[in-house]
Amino acid sequence: MNIDHLRDFLCVAETLNLTLAANRRNTTQSNFSKRLRKLEDFLGRALIDRGSRPLCLTAAGEEFVPKARQILADIDSFRGQTVPWSQREGGLSIVMPHNATVAVFPQFKEWLSHRMADVHFAPLIANYDTAARLVAGSKVDLALVTRHPRVPLDENHSVFRYADIGRDRLVVVETPGASTHEELPLHLSHPLTYIGQIWQSCRCDLPVSRTVLHGMAADVRAHCLAGRGRGVLPESLVEADSAAGRLVIRETGAKLDYAISLYCAPQASRRAKQVWTLAAEYLANESPKEP
Repeated sequence: MNIDHLRDFLCVAETLNLTLAANRRNTTQSNFSKRLRKLEDFLGRALIDRGSRPLCLTAAGEEFVPKARQILADIDSFRGQTVPWSQREGGLSIVMPHNATVAVFPQFKEWLSHRMADVHFAPLIANYDTAARLVAGSKVDLALVTRHPRVPLDENHSVFRYADIGRDRLVVVETPGASTHEELPLHLSHPLTYIGQIWQSCRCDLPVSRTVLHGMAADVRAHCLAGRGRGVLPESLVEADSAAGRLVIRETGAKLDYAISLYCAPQASRRAKQVWTLAAEYLANESPKEP
């Protein structure tokens, strides 16, 4: 048993979906299942009820969730006393939108950890425009940027090469049981945000009673989970909610797929440039296509 097995288990506890959890942990489902079995063998108790549909945890699994979280929190706290989280202490500065912190960046960071030792990041959450200014002015080393063919890039980004490290799409979500034709409030990211601009360029017709704009996709998700209407969100942000039946994805046929790309500042540190070079290999085996 190792620490990664605890992270595997907590990923299953969050998603209640072995396929989705394996994808988030950057491994195959068969290998992922073997790692979970090793944890269960170590503890001497079954944590996952694999015969249930949908998947659920056993009573022992439910009991172990807070214990696993506390173990990881204690370890992270201990490591945090020496790990260079800030840029001043040697962490690579990277700016990204909030939704990229949910799945795309953690998956990339996990992949990167097997290729570059002791790489640590000092993250900054910011919108698209701010990220463009920061990376163009070398105020940060790296930037994660959403990119869609129908929404122009900021001029500060258009002059730089990019490396795609993820793909996502906007989806329309609603609570289970909502009527297809019922007019409901529609919660959206503000048109000044990049994903808000994607929706405005590629939107589809929906039965809407009123439109509610938000500055962060996380706020849209919160309103949808509270049953206050439909929402337009990155699929990565609601995969776990969809797998657990908390939200339903409404297929629309709209072209809402987009790429998430890594940019490197002109005066970035040497290690940041190495990260960017490796990033170009990240999706190489998946035959990436333009969104």
